[in-house]
Amino acid sequence: MKRFVALDIGNTHITVGWWEGGLWRYEWRFSSKARRTADEWTILFDGALRRAEFPDRKVDTCGIASVVPALTREVAKALGTLCLSPVQVVHEHLKSVQITYDPPSAVGPDRICGVATAVKTYGAPVIVVDLGTATVVDVVDADRVYRGGIIAPGVATAAESLNQLAALLPRVDLAFPPSVIGTNTVNAIQSGVLHGALAMIDGLVDRIHGEIGSAPVVATGGFAGMIQSRSKTITCVDQHLVLEGIRLLVSGEWS
Repeated sequence: MKRFVALDIGNTHITVGWWEGGLWRYEWRFSSKARRTADEWTILFDGALRRAEFPDRKVDTCGIASVVPALTREVAKALGTLCLSPVQVVHEHLKSVQITYDPPSAVGPDRICGVATAVKTYGAPVIVVDLGTATVVDVVDADRVYRGGIIAPGVATAAESLNQLAALLPRVDLAFPPSVIGTNTVNAIQSGVLHGALAMIDGLVDRIHGEIGSAPVVATGGFAGMIQSRSKTITCVDQHLVLEGIRLLVSGEWS
């Protein structure tokens, strides 16, 4: 695999990664809220490759992991104009960890990719915490079996819900306040959202350890670094977890 482009289509953003020579060399983020035609996506992707000084703006292989079905077809069509081989979409039947979730098709492709990379890189058992639109915890046991996980509101989602549903609560910048006890409304919301997320994740991981034994905890997603800096349980942050999983599964390198 010479040049590979991976797309992680999430509920808030589309993350595009360009892999070449054993490294993720470039990364772009587009809004997944906008509804664009395949032609519009083609222009956006072509422009990104031009900016990266991609020699001929062609890639050998493209892979997509999408949790937004409405976008998958148009994005795949756009990638098809830039890719030298058919665009591949990640699904639960690609070779990966054994999935015992009911039904297996309900496991998001991004979750499959994340745990695939985690097992390949960090071994099993392993726990993956994805801090995106939702906070998602995925668990793989020592036999490399995907046991399931936990889905909770994401950090930004929780803060936005407070602003939308409580008339007197403002929208705030998400940063840890000076102390856990908020001395004003902004600090109180920041503490509730961020310290609350931190306590939830550490508490959930402790309980998962009680069920499967000790396991490394790999975090990814927009708030991973912020939460990991104060977490008692998160082992490391890997922001290419999903992109690398797309590459591993599409290329057949996962084992």
